[in-house]
Amino acid sequence: MAQQRPTIECEDMPLDEARRMSCGPRMNLLLSHALREKFQSLHNAATHMSLPEGTSPTTMKNRILRVAAELNIPVTVRKIPGGVIFWRSTAEDLQQATEVAPRLRTTQRPGRTRPGRHRRA
Repeated sequence: MAQQRPTIECEDMPLDEARRMSCGPRMNLLLSHALREKFQSLHNAATHMSLPEGTSPTTMKNRILRVAAELNIPVTVRKIPGGVIFWRSTAEDLQQATEVAPRLRTTQRPGRTRPGRHRRA
Protein backbone atom coordinates (compact mmCIF):
# COMPACT_ATOMS: atom_id res chain seq x y z
CA MET A 1 0.00 0.00 0.00
CA ALA A 2 1.26 3.39 -0.91
CA GLN A 3 0.90 6.07 1.71
CA GLN A 4 -0.43 9.42 0.68
CA ARG A 5 1.70 12.36 1.58
CA PRO A 6 -0.09 14.88 3.76
CA THR A 7 -0.87 18.07 1.93
CA ILE A 8 0.32 21.24 3.57
CA GLU A 9 -1.39 24.38 2.47
CA CYS A 10 0.78 27.45 2.08
CA GLU A 11 -0.13 30.91 0.97
CA ASP A 12 2.01 33.88 0.08
CA MET A 13 1.60 37.14 1.94
CA PRO A 14 3.26 40.55 1.83
CA LEU A 15 6.48 40.79 3.83
CA ASP A 16 5.27 43.86 5.77
CA GLU A 17 2.22 41.97 6.97
CA ALA A 18 4.34 39.00 8.03
CA ARG A 19 6.64 41.26 10.06
CA ARG A 20 3.67 42.89 11.80
CA MET A 21 2.21 39.48 12.65
CA SER A 22 5.44 38.20 14.14
CA CYS A 23 5.89 41.28 16.34
CA GLY A 24 2.26 41.57 17.38
CA PRO A 25 0.95 40.87 20.84
CA ARG A 26 0.58 37.21 21.67
CA MET A 27 -2.71 37.60 23.42
CA ASN A 28 -6.36 37.11 22.80
CA LEU A 29 -7.47 39.40 19.96
CA LEU A 30 -10.61 40.37 21.87
CA LEU A 31 -8.48 41.56 24.79
CA SER A 32 -6.17 43.45 22.44
CA HIS A 33 -9.06 45.22 20.72
CA ALA A 34 -10.77 45.99 24.04
CA LEU A 35 -7.57 47.55 25.38
CA ARG A 36 -7.11 49.61 22.23
CA GLU A 37 -10.64 50.99 22.52
CA LYS A 38 -10.16 51.68 26.23
CA PHE A 39 -6.90 53.57 25.63
CA GLN A 40 -8.60 55.81 23.11
CA SER A 41 -11.18 56.80 25.72
CA LEU A 42 -8.75 57.24 28.65
CA HIS A 43 -8.53 60.92 29.49
CA ASN A 44 -8.84 61.75 33.17
CA ALA A 45 -10.14 58.51 34.69
CA ALA A 46 -8.56 55.25 35.75
CA THR A 47 -9.77 51.83 34.70
CA HIS A 48 -9.98 48.79 36.98
CA MET A 49 -9.59 45.43 35.25
CA SER A 50 -10.30 42.15 36.99
CA LEU A 51 -7.94 39.35 36.07
CA PRO A 52 -9.24 36.48 33.93
CA GLU A 53 -8.88 33.01 35.43
CA GLY A 54 -5.29 31.78 35.23
CA THR A 55 -3.74 35.18 34.39
CA SER A 56 -1.16 36.70 36.73
CA PRO A 57 -1.11 40.44 37.51
CA THR A 58 2.36 40.73 35.97
CA THR A 59 1.21 39.13 32.71
CA MET A 60 -1.77 41.47 32.47
CA LYS A 61 0.41 44.48 33.27
CA ASN A 62 2.83 43.52 30.48
CA ARG A 63 -0.06 43.06 28.03
CA ILE A 64 -1.47 46.48 28.87
CA LEU A 65 1.95 48.12 28.50
CA ARG A 66 2.57 46.34 25.17
CA VAL A 67 -0.69 47.56 23.61
CA ALA A 68 -0.14 51.08 24.99
CA ALA A 69 3.36 51.17 23.48
CA GLU A 70 1.97 50.15 20.08
CA LEU A 71 -0.46 53.08 20.28
CA ASN A 72 2.26 55.39 21.61
CA ILE A 73 0.14 56.26 24.66
CA PRO A 74 1.93 56.62 28.01
CA VAL A 75 0.10 54.52 30.58
CA THR A 76 0.64 53.92 34.29
CA VAL A 77 -0.30 50.46 35.54
CA ARG A 78 -0.61 49.38 39.17
CA LYS A 79 -1.24 45.88 40.47
CA ILE A 80 -3.97 45.61 43.09
CA PRO A 81 -5.53 42.58 44.80
CA GLY A 82 -7.68 40.76 42.25
CA GLY A 83 -6.68 42.86 39.24
CA VAL A 84 -4.89 45.90 37.88
CA ILE A 85 -5.72 49.56 37.46
CA PHE A 86 -4.35 51.76 34.71
CA TRP A 87 -4.63 55.32 33.49
CA ARG A 88 -3.08 57.65 30.96
CA SER A 89 0.19 58.86 32.48
CA THR A 90 0.36 62.46 33.57
CA ALA A 91 3.46 64.64 33.54
CA GLU A 92 3.77 63.97 37.28
CA ASP A 93 3.69 60.18 36.71
CA LEU A 94 6.38 60.40 34.04
CA GLN A 95 8.58 62.62 36.22
CA GLN A 96 8.28 60.21 39.15
CA ALA A 97 9.18 57.28 36.89
CA THR A 98 12.32 59.02 35.61
CA GLU A 99 13.39 59.82 39.19
CA VAL A 100 12.80 56.31 40.52
CA ALA A 101 14.31 54.35 37.60
CA PRO A 102 17.99 55.12 38.37
CA ARG A 103 17.51 54.18 42.02
CA LEU A 104 15.97 50.86 41.04
CA ARG A 105 18.82 50.07 38.67
CA THR A 106 21.41 50.48 41.45
CA THR A 107 19.62 48.00 43.73
CA GLN A 108 19.44 45.24 41.13
CA ARG A 109 21.97 42.49 41.41
CA PRO A 110 24.41 42.26 38.50
CA GLY A 111 23.85 38.55 37.89
CA ARG A 112 23.07 35.22 39.43
CA THR A 113 26.22 33.42 40.46
CA ARG A 114 26.79 30.75 43.02
CA PRO A 115 28.25 31.90 46.34
CA GLY A 116 31.98 31.36 46.54
CA ARG A 117 32.46 31.25 42.80
CA HIS A 118 34.02 34.00 40.80
CA ARG A 119 33.11 34.94 37.28
CA ARG A 120 35.71 34.44 34.63
CA ALA A 121 36.84 37.56 32.83
